[in-house]
Formats: sequence, C-alpha cells, structure tokens
Amino acid sequence: MNREDMSAYANHALTVLREAVSEAIERKRRLGQYWVVWDGEKPVEVYPENAVDRPAAE
Repeated sequence: MNREDMSAYANHALTVLREAVSEAIERKRRLGQYWVVWDGEKPVEVYPENAVDRPAAE
C-alpha cells in the first residue's frame, strides 16, 4: 500500500468512525441518556438538550 492509498484509507476510516460516533450520540440523545466526552483535561458527562454537563465520576 503506497502513501496515497494509505491516506485515502485513513480518511475513509476517519469518516466511518465519525459517522458511527454521531449515530451513537444521536441514539443516546433520543433515549434521554448521557454520554461522556473528553474536554481536554477530564471526562465530562453530557446530557441531552444540554440540561446539565458535569465532570464524570472518577
């Protein structure tokens, strides 16, 4: 696999991963469940409709 093929493969993989995460978050939102994201310093719980965002339990 040459560099161009690897770059195209990596871009496709990134696109597929982004779509999967987007679908998972949308499913959590529809079910009224929270999800956890990394804010650069610590994990943070995100609630649907931005009701409450708070640090995740350690």
